Amino acid sequence: MSNIFNHALLLLARQYRGESQGAVAGRASLDQGHYSRIENGLLPEGPSAENVQKIADALDFPSAFFYLQDGLTGLPLSIHPMNRKKASVGVTPLKQIHAELNIRLIHLRRYLRAAEIHPDLPLPEIDVDEGAGPQEIARTLRRAWSVPEGPITNLTDLCERAGILVIWCDLGKGIDGVTLKVRDLPPCIFLNRNVPPDRMRASLAHELGHVIMHRIPTDEIEDEANAFAAELLVPERQFRRQFNARGGVTLEWLARQKAYWKVSMQFLLYRAGALGIVTRHQTEYVWKRISSLGWRTREPQETDFAYEEPTAFPELLKLHDHTLGYDLHTIGNLVSSNAADLQRLYRPYIGKGKAGLYAVK
Repeated sequence: MSNIFNHALLLLARQYRGESQGAVAGRASLDQGHYSRIENGLLPEGPSAENVQKIADALDFPSAFFYLQDGLTGLPLSIHPMNRKKASVGVTPLKQIHAELNIRLIHLRRYLRAAEIHPDLPLPEIDVDEGAGPQEIARTLRRAWSVPEGPITNLTDLCERAGILVIWCDLGKGIDGVTLKVRDLPPCIFLNRNVPPDRMRASLAHELGHVIMHRIPTDEIEDEANAFAAELLVPERQFRRQFNARGGVTLEWLARQKAYWKVSMQFLLYRAGALGIVTRHQTEYVWKRISSLGWRTREPQETDFAYEEPTAFPELLKLHDHTLGYDLHTIGNLVSSNAADLQRLYRPYIGKGKAGLYAVK
């Protein structure tokens, strides 16, 4: 462990706990001005070990966490300030999400020291303009992944086979998915576990679009990711054939198509309207019916399909737990976090996994 105090991690830990400087300084029995200088890296010799321990106790972090030398990543592309999703998320929750994602990356680096990842599908990076637009890029990816015509059976499995880590977590209201691409780690897609399966699957396809197409934020990246997801999950050519075969749209038909395509009825209705294969009058009528039934927020549970649970990241945890024999205390020492935080962060995954993607180094 380094003996150099990393003040950036102090700010990160405080934001993760949702605490003010005054509250932390008070619990640590430190003058707030002195605490502020510690957090901003303004002490030439750094804080004393005694004060670091006081702060660590106040924040309920191991003191070793503040001596890690990991760099921090900024807000992801998909919750960048120009993203419309951010409008519904407050500043403090965004800071907490940013802090949690960085803590997860810190953990992930240490988990991956014991493993090698073996993807068996390509993960292309395709510029939107060079790839002839997001729809064509989605078609290219389906061909690269040898996806047959029709619905994708398990998109999560395909993403993991391409080397993407799909991780469920609590992202809070207003954010369904987040993409992080960091130089020394595999691409990570974090999904909000608190949404229905149709919404989660659409979010995964949207975030996959960011992984494939986007390097820097622009005004168009959200629309491009939506267009990519629509073509990936419900290819235009086949969808048009299905509509032409029946010539109309009803809630009953949308429910059947939801079971087939594994996307929401609203996704399908929007897709039909965007492609111009139903009239504006037809779509407005069906949207009104959906709203009157209260389905805008939550479609009927009887139309739900099963979640696509991640398996690659749980396997990585299982590798440490079962194969290497690490108990929770040992894992806490490995990643410099306490047991309560580990249980909260990783509770969906413990004891789940599949063989073959990771091998012990």
